[in-house]
Amino acid sequence: MDTARYRAFITAAETGSIRMAAEALGYTSSGISQLIHALEEELQLTLFFRGKKGVTLTAAGETVLPVIRRLVAQENTLLQVSADLNGKIYGTINLASYHSLASAWMPELIGAFQKDFPQVRINLYEGTQKDIVQRLQEGKADLAFFNNSTMTGRYDWIPLQEDPMLAVVPDTHAMAGAVCFPVEKFAGERFIMTEHGFDYDVVEILGQHGIVPDVYLSTFDSYILLDMVERGLGISMINQASLWRCGEERRLRAIPIEPKYSLQMGIAALSLETASPAVRKFAEYAVKRLKTDI
Repeated sequence: MDTARYRAFITAAETGSIRMAAEALGYTSSGISQLIHALEEELQLTLFFRGKKGVTLTAAGETVLPVIRRLVAQENTLLQVSADLNGKIYGTINLASYHSLASAWMPELIGAFQKDFPQVRINLYEGTQKDIVQRLQEGKADLAFFNNSTMTGRYDWIPLQEDPMLAVVPDTHAMAGAVCFPVEKFAGERFIMTEHGFDYDVVEILGQHGIVPDVYLSTFDSYILLDMVERGLGISMINQASLWRCGEERRLRAIPIEPKYSLQMGIAALSLETASPAVRKFAEYAVKRLKTDI
């Protein structure tokens, strides 16, 4: 299976540059251009708009990109299956995860996996829930570590852990000494929101109690959110995993919300049955090391 043209096309689409695609794949710029031109000739389609600042996909290019990604993934799977039959595991695994889970889970998990399978290369992408879902559905991620509350369509799901939701307030807040934080207490408070201003799970929990948060600040990074809370800029609601590096010296308090809510954290894959041996093996490692009774 000769997929050099497909790989040239995918890399140029992702980088927006013939030159950068050539550097990534070990070709000359002329070589990449010839591969893409040959693909366009074969398909009888114009796949890129070419300009001084690089290349961008045409409508046809946008349409065929996910199909070509699947073809390349199938070749990768074939090569990895043949290696597996010869007693070897190799290849590349693309992971997508929340920032908090990447920090809490991935160093130990990836370290243990690569100790046993040093030939496998791993790419880790961190993003919002929307980013992660899109990356998985477009074939850019083999496995996604997150909670599946917004997932739609067909996919394989492996639950790993329940992650409780907590209120976080500065230690000067009137509720700082409380053993629980009634959800109704969020009403009227300046709220700091994750997920760039719209965290689906937070909005859903508050909405069940008729509360529309007064979003004063928003951020992608949960650690920046904690810094903002600590400085008294507002309060927030986050999952417990986001606090794993939060030391006792922090001038804030994390309080279980009442009634209790948890997110189900786990692994999503479009199909574990058709995934490469390396991807399936990584999922097995994750289950062995991370799964708790839920």
